[in-house]
Amino acid sequence: MGVSQEGLPSGEEFTSFVRRVQPRLQRGLVATYGPDVGRQATVDALSWAWEHWDQIRSVENQTGYLYRVGQSASRRYVPKPLPPELLGELEQRFPDVEPRLVPALARLSTQQRTVVVLVHGFGWSQADVAGLLELNPSTVREHLSRALSRLRDQLEVANAHEYR
Repeated sequence: MGVSQEGLPSGEEFTSFVRRVQPRLQRGLVATYGPDVGRQATVDALSWAWEHWDQIRSVENQTGYLYRVGQSASRRYVPKPLPPELLGELEQRFPDVEPRLVPALARLSTQQRTVVVLVHGFGWSQADVAGLLELNPSTVREHLSRALSRLRDQLEVANAHEYR
């Protein structure tokens, strides 16, 4: 498991790296930008990692760092603040969800929407979301709390569990 002469990782080393980083990276980017843009941003971020291997090897939170690279890459692909693909995936994944939820999610900030989708849509812990987004866990809690409060107000529910 070494580095090639050009400073690039060996095929085996990079394959192992991708297996470890790609699933969480892609889930985070898909939750933020939808399946199409999220997947493309993941490919771009991993390509960047290959080209900048010496730099990424020394980063403590490689997945979080590449999430930021993917965010930058996504600017080329994101046509709207809330990708329609994300709406379709949410509706497909949760067919019994209140129909007003998707438009309400669209009105959240990107950061709030990402936290809500990862925590409540994909079952991630707040600590895992904080690690991916490179945020303090208390910041994730605050985003989640504010987002849920806004969703409750928009959907006119007093109890978040009413639509289960």
